[in-house]
Amino acid sequence: NKKSKITQDKNLPTISILHTGGTIASRVDYRTGGVLSKFNPEDLIEMFPELKQIAKVKSKLISNMWSDDLRFSHFNKIAKEIKKEVIKGAEGIIVTMGTDNLAVASAALAFILEELPVPVLFVGAQRSSDRGSSDAGMNLITATQFIVNSDFAEVAICMHKNTDDDVSVILSATKSRKLHSSRRDAFKAVNSEPFAEVEYPTGKIKYINKNYKKKGNKNLKLKLFNEKLKIGLLKAHVNMYPEEFSLYKKWDGLVIEGTGLGHIPLDVLDIDTKVHDKIKNLLFQIIKSGTLVAMTTQTLFGRTGMNVYSKGRDLQGLGVLGNNLDMLPEVMFIKLAWLLSNYKKQEIPELLAKNLRGEINERLTDFDIYL
Repeated sequence: NKKSKITQDKNLPTISILHTGGTIASRVDYRTGGVLSKFNPEDLIEMFPELKQIAKVKSKLISNMWSDDLRFSHFNKIAKEIKKEVIKGAEGIIVTMGTDNLAVASAALAFILEELPVPVLFVGAQRSSDRGSSDAGMNLITATQFIVNSDFAEVAICMHKNTDDDVSVILSATKSRKLHSSRRDAFKAVNSEPFAEVEYPTGKIKYINKNYKKKGNKNLKLKLFNEKLKIGLLKAHVNMYPEEFSLYKKWDGLVIEGTGLGHIPLDVLDIDTKVHDKIKNLLFQIIKSGTLVAMTTQTLFGRTGMNVYSKGRDLQGLGVLGNNLDMLPEVMFIKLAWLLSNYKKQEIPELLAKNLRGEINERLTDFDIYL
């Protein structure tokens, strides 16, 4: 990559920005009206000169892709680049990424990076950087301000709190989701509160949840993903058929996004529901084949409760994991894959139910979507 020729203040803290592509690194192609990934890292620093007043910014292009195309191998690649920057002395790292799978990627890196000594913030944009309504500049600037002015040392997300350009929010890597397809405040905390808010342009930090890991002299370890794992994510719905489950026989893992407290169609009530018995038998065969199956809930808010109804008890009897957990489906998917990559199979049921990266609340309060 061509090195930036921009003059910077060597006395400021060093922040590394690792670029992976997405809307934040895009501009409108006025020939087609579509959005193309066109910017290189230096272009972004030139576009937002405020960054140079806050920190000495190093910028590196890792890849140029939309986040829909992410695979486990990309999480490993990003983690290795983060470790390189930490070793070089970066006091914080920003990963720019497309927003579609940004929350999923942040969860993956939260699991990979153990004993993280500095903050790693995932930053995206809902509007391309050359548009007047772009959120790219504010998100990058507030992320940099937060890194420089806080003692925070976890993986998190920094995006708009609302549709105005006045406050960004620092969200948990394992308790957040993109909940709108286009609004600039698309990312919200789920079963959680944000860590902090950052005023723009002042950089003033308002802490909401101070229960985070702090900067310190620790040895960063990488626990990477096994890139060959096959993990499925299946959404329960009305009128299901056994064939929808059969694909996952002999896979490494399957996460089911169940209804309510964590249910799927299992009961035979009449001639029309006889097919549910086949689903039940097939699910048993899948688990018997060695596939680890875990349950989550489509409701997102709240937790599974598979001891409440007989159906949930039946699922547990078949060997389905995940009772009494408030993990988002995609976070359960990431965690299951990460556990299978790093631990023995017999250890996983216990570890799946253990809070390792803030992904599980011991008890839930009346969290609402944080607006």
